[in-house]
Amino acid sequence: MYYYITQFLIATFAAMGFAIYFNCPKKAIFISCIYGGISWIIYKFTLLQTNNFFIAGCFSTFVLGFIGEFAARRMKKPATVFILPALTPMVPGAGMYYTMYYLINDNTKLAQQSAIETFLIASSLAVGIVASTSIINAYKIFIDDIKKGS
Repeated sequence: MYYYITQFLIATFAAMGFAIYFNCPKKAIFISCIYGGISWIIYKFTLLQTNNFFIAGCFSTFVLGFIGEFAARRMKKPATVFILPALTPMVPGAGMYYTMYYLINDNTKLAQQSAIETFLIASSLAVGIVASTSIINAYKIFIDDIKKGS
């Protein structure tokens, strides 16, 4: 339990740093930071259950995309204000570092393994965000068509 609380706090503060760096509106900083912590906990929990980086990344960013879009509508701000800072704790910066480190030290087997893992995590983040945004946009079009038809 303490592990998840610690992970949540670290991810929340990491998201806060990026929210401030990206000049997010003051009212949106707190929410995007909480979303960063939530998405990181979802990522860690899903990774623990599935032992699959791609599934964990897709699922956590899919949820992040949905709650980011919800907050965007609720607070009348762009969704990127909430999604971008919250996404940064999941970006595989350490994986990129270790890939380069192994390449420099001429350990191609570990470099290849690290590069594949990093690519899977990065691509899963993109897939999750695109999927959630696409579903929400399709839902908006569907609702608009229903309203026009009535």
